[in-house]
Amino acid sequence: MALPKMSVPRYDIKLPSTGETLKMRPYLVKEEKVLMVAMESADPLQISNAVKDVIQSCYGLDDVTKLTTFDIEYMFLQLRGKSVGEEMNLQIKCEHCEELNPLTINVDDVKMANVKDDNVIMLTDDIGVKMSYPSVATFGELDIEKLDSVEGVMDLLVSCVDCIFDEDAVYDRSQTSKEEVQEFIENLNSTQFKKLQTFFQAIPAVEYKDEITCHKCGEKSNVELRGLQSFFS
Repeated sequence: MALPKMSVPRYDIKLPSTGETLKMRPYLVKEEKVLMVAMESADPLQISNAVKDVIQSCYGLDDVTKLTTFDIEYMFLQLRGKSVGEEMNLQIKCEHCEELNPLTINVDDVKMANVKDDNVIMLTDDIGVKMSYPSVATFGELDIEKLDSVEGVMDLLVSCVDCIFDEDAVYDRSQTSKEEVQEFIENLNSTQFKKLQTFFQAIPAVEYKDEITCHKCGEKSNVELRGLQSFFS
C-alpha cells in the first residue's frame, strides 16, 4: 500500500529584475539537507551550487543561469522564509565595543535596493550604452579571481553591454563582436569609463538597514546588511 503524500502550498513571488510572477513551493527535508551540508562545508562554490539547485527545484525552473545574481538572492530569502520561518536571528557586532548583539529580522523587511527599469548610460549628448545586469551565466563565464583587476572589469563590462546607440542607429550586442565592444570601451575617456563602472557599483542587492543599542556599552550602532551572505554570517 502506498504511503500518503503531503500537500505542499504554493506562493506567488515577483521576480525583481523583470516583475514576472513565479510560483514557489517551500523546500523539503531532502533539499534542506543539501543546503545544510553545503553550509557546513563553508565552500562558497558548494554553497552557491546548492542554493541554485534548490531554487531551480522549488520554483520549477528549467534553467537558473539566466537569472540575475540579485534575483537569486531575493528568491532564496523568500524561499527560506516560507520554508523554515519568516524570522532570521543574527549576531551584530557593536561599532564601539565589538560586543555581539542579537538581532531578529523578518524576511518581509528585507528590501531590494537599486532596481532600475532603464539602464541607459549617456556617454555624450547623442551616444549611449544600454547595460544589462549580469546573470548567473555571466559570472560563470568569467574568471572570478580576476574581477578586481582591470582585465576582469573590462570582461564584465563587455559581457553586460546590451546595445550601443547614437542618433542614427542602434548597434545590438548580438550583432556586434566582443572585440568590437571592447575596442569601443577602450576608446572612451576616463570620465565616460567611470560612468560604466558606476553601473556595477549600484547593482541591486537584498538590503536591510536598522539601528541597534548595544546591551553591553549602551551605544547605538547602524546596521547595514547587503547581499545574501550578510544574512547568514
